Amino acid sequence: MGKILSIIIPSYNMEGYLGKCLSSLMCGNIDKLDIIIVNDGSKDKTAEIATGFVNKHPRSISLIDKPNGNYGSCINAALKVAQGKYVKVLDADDSFTTGVLDMYIDYLSTINSDLAISDYCRVTPAGKERNIRFNNLDSYKETPFRQAVQFLQKESFSMHAVAYKTDLLRRIDYRQTEGVSYTDMEWMFLPMTQVNTLSYFPHVLYRYLIGREGQTVSTALSIKAVNQTATVVESMLEKYAHAKDSLPEIHRKYLEARLRLKTPSIYRIYLLKQSDSALYPDLHRFDQVLQRTYPRLYSDLDRENIKGIPFHFITHWRKHYEGAKTLPVLSLLSRIYNAIF
Repeated sequence: MGKILSIIIPSYNMEGYLGKCLSSLMCGNIDKLDIIIVNDGSKDKTAEIATGFVNKHPRSISLIDKPNGNYGSCINAALKVAQGKYVKVLDADDSFTTGVLDMYIDYLSTINSDLAISDYCRVTPAGKERNIRFNNLDSYKETPFRQAVQFLQKESFSMHAVAYKTDLLRRIDYRQTEGVSYTDMEWMFLPMTQVNTLSYFPHVLYRYLIGREGQTVSTALSIKAVNQTATVVESMLEKYAHAKDSLPEIHRKYLEARLRLKTPSIYRIYLLKQSDSALYPDLHRFDQVLQRTYPRLYSDLDRENIKGIPFHFITHWRKHYEGAKTLPVLSLLSRIYNAIF
């Protein structure tokens, strides 16, 4: 039997985490794994650590060493050479539950669904754990996408839970945006339009480390990189607009639900967390893309407010930002927002 699962590990300056990540993959079924480490121009010992594992398991682990191009470029490079029946992304600072991985590989070898879903765990640096389970799905059974879509629209349904059929991604020539972070959002977006069946493996496989210093999802870095986040969501909006007329209604509704989860946060970060009028032109560009690609959501955001503060801050900004160096109401609201949240 060939490779069952390709595991893509994007890695940039991960010398403190990559060893633990790779050690978690040393399971009894390692011969059925196609582990692809992508060293994204690291300046530390990431490549050295990766090479040590490649030398020990050359039939199961490979290393792509390339210039820095950020997260999406790592996914794109690995997908070109992926050999597995299914493909899953594992961030280098995360890990798998080794014993569960053996069961997972055995399970993947028995199914032919477009999508395999598994539970995952959020882990803090202090060791606190919170399991994310999908108990509303039928365990070990193939389910039509249309029957499960209401559960898949939730924010907790993230890349940590997902493995796609590799052929599905190749069929649509799937590529992620390069040169920016936060493109894991795209992993949960356009490929889903090709998913007609899914199977649920009811065990915690992925262990997602949250709250470490320097993590791209940390609050400080999310604020700093809001332009990158907006770039990724813009890409999703453009792809939605291009695909929507040819999609079944159920898939279109899924894409719309994902956009409704992500888009309001762009405005909150720009207008409330950042509160920097110098960034208004960047938000205006994003706002125009939204208006053109998804006019219904554009209009709905006019009613967006903050919990406990009944003020339509996006509407206020749209009406008054142009030509204004500052918007006093938004400046005040930003101070209140940051004090409360």
